[in-house]
Amino acid sequence: MGSTTLLCGFKVSIGTLDAFLDANGVDETDGTPPFYEDHPDKDEISKLLYAKITQAGGTADKNRFRAMIPLKEGRGKSTVAYVTYVWLTVYAHREVLLDEDLPIAVPEGFEELRREILSFGEKIETVDKIADEGKMGLFLVHIYEIRGLYKPQEMREWAKVPQYCDQCDAVFDDPYGAFTQRQLHRRDVHGSKESTCPLPEG
Repeated sequence: MGSTTLLCGFKVSIGTLDAFLDANGVDETDGTPPFYEDHPDKDEISKLLYAKITQAGGTADKNRFRAMIPLKEGRGKSTVAYVTYVWLTVYAHREVLLDEDLPIAVPEGFEELRREILSFGEKIETVDKIADEGKMGLFLVHIYEIRGLYKPQEMREWAKVPQYCDQCDAVFDDPYGAFTQRQLHRRDVHGSKESTCPLPEG
């Protein structure tokens, strides 16, 4: 499990981010990523970031602002986090339209948020700070296991009941296997070569 995200935003030391969070009454991360699926309404970090954006006059969608921390199986915790203003996650593969999916224009309020977070770096030891603290850019971040759990919309559709054949009027309403039944029906009746567990694009 896990996922990889392409994002626009800035890099920040875990120590700096945690000092900012603590000062605003949010639990420190200690290098552990928030749960991917909690964003934007259940994750306290996401809610804080969006509150800061709106306080600075920003009006962009709350879904755009989150903190992402790399995590890989069998490796130590990250010393760096990324604060996003736009992002795109991939489960397996997908087309990326940069102008549409990752617009480079920085939304109003984000630079104010960046400066506020980075100001907390003055309170931590230099040894705990990354060399390129605050750098803006385009980054790829992998988050392993359940904390990076991401399901593209295509998979969410497959989980719905009932399922419908796209080539005839057959309906499948087994609460535990509707999509599998649909795929088997399409194979046996219509000659489909699709798997019962296809690889999604997304």
